[in-house]
Amino acid sequence: MSDSKEDKKDPFDGEYIGNIWGWRISMIGAAVIVLLAAFAAYRHHSMGVPFGFEDPSATEQTVTDSTTTQDTAR
Repeated sequence: MSDSKEDKKDPFDGEYIGNIWGWRISMIGAAVIVLLAAFAAYRHHSMGVPFGFEDPSATEQTVTDSTTTQDTAR
């Protein structure tokens, strides 16, 4: 009788059944994520774009105001 209960065990009962894709695909996915993160960090560094963690009031910004230009058509 106990053998029939083991055969009809629910696979979704919360037990770990393993990685369905395999560890090779998981490592390839991790490598892709690391490469994309490294590429994004390189682009931020090379282009001088801030990451957004700085305090905006502490950073010096040079903004040109287009409304202060003089009208030369007069």
